[in-house]
Amino acid sequence: MRIFCLFGLFLGLLFSLGAQPTGNMFLRVMMIESKFGRGTTFSIDVAGREYWVTARHLLTGAKTKPYGAVAEKNVDLKILNPGGSGEEWIPVKFTILQPSADVDIVVLVPPKPILPGASKSPPSSGGLTLGGNCEFLGFAYGGGWRAKFPEGVFWLPYVKRCTVSGMDMDSRLWILDGINNPGFSGGPVIVGTGDDLKIVAVISGYRMEPTEVIRGDPKVATTPADTVNLNSGFILAYDIELALDVIKANPIGPVRPTN
Repeated sequence: MRIFCLFGLFLGLLFSLGAQPTGNMFLRVMMIESKFGRGTTFSIDVAGREYWVTARHLLTGAKTKPYGAVAEKNVDLKILNPGGSGEEWIPVKFTILQPSADVDIVVLVPPKPILPGASKSPPSSGGLTLGGNCEFLGFAYGGGWRAKFPEGVFWLPYVKRCTVSGMDMDSRLWILDGINNPGFSGGPVIVGTGDDLKIVAVISGYRMEPTEVIRGDPKVATTPADTVNLNSGFILAYDIELALDVIKANPIGPVRPTN
């Protein structure tokens, strides 16, 4: 689509100084909508083929683990046109690839390439180190922000920073330190910038922390209190290698035309 070509050109100019993340990465992150709501998806290239990755719970409606399985082999979803006037949604019928384990990842295979150019950011979790810095992108609360260029206005994802805190080795689940928000689910976690930028994980959600909230005068011992769940600051993100495993077992993505 011509709108994606223009979008890539503008982002290349905007982020040509090697800011983190790169313009090519911004181009590959889209808002997605299923019957269960909105979230984030992003594109990766494996062996010259295009694939899209997102959180499985966006397609199953699961709020917490177990995330379930997508029963259909094909699913109708919508992605937000980044250069559309207001909210313009593009319907796409994706073929579904999903890991056999109960992990919050699903791979979406479009019938033909959606984006005009190949990804410059390889998917690999090799760049993650404990205590290291990372970033994640997505469309918080079902929306993004509008970047104004002379030739038009474009939707872009938000960017937030995080730190690698730990990992659940059995589930291949990274624990990140940062503040996640609804809508980032399915978005990419990245490290590095420029030619060294890597996509390392997929945002699933965040842990909630029960917190006591006092109703009334806190100096009075008998003042009643309620318990509410607050964002703990621990982000849950599944290793991108889980998506690569199912892609390598099913190399059916559309082939990109060579320039």
